Amino acid sequence: MRRAGQIAAAFVLLLAAPLVAQVSGLDPDVAVERTVRDDERGVRAVIRYRPEVMIGGSEEIVNEDGTASLVHWDGIFGQFEAEMIEGKLAADDGEAFLREAVIAVCPTVDTDVLAGQWVQVAGNRLRIFAQCPEVDATLE
Repeated sequence: MRRAGQIAAAFVLLLAAPLVAQVSGLDPDVAVERTVRDDERGVRAVIRYRPEVMIGGSEEIVNEDGTASLVHWDGIFGQFEAEMIEGKLAADDGEAFLREAVIAVCPTVDTDVLAGQWVQVAGNRLRIFAQCPEVDATLE
């Protein structure tokens, strides 16, 4: 709990809108949008939370008889995205920044799940799958 307090203290939330307010922007799937600044790293980013992002994939499984089966799967998960709007970060720093920003924006996120998730990097955007229970509870 002390670590979460330290992380939250390192970030300054720039928008004063309530956490569960619907975002009035171009993307109707975004439930929360906040701008965060990390003065220690010299970066600023827009953090967006989409509670229902469809993902899917496939996995090949080798059966006992040596044949292979292809299993397809899909699901709906929450996703946080950081769009870097000021400053740049090395890969490891970017991953740490995203995780810390998610905790600052959504204190109810499961930090154990968050720590185990892979961070997707696409240009100036970082994405990670995690749910925000505080926001999800307000959605129907």
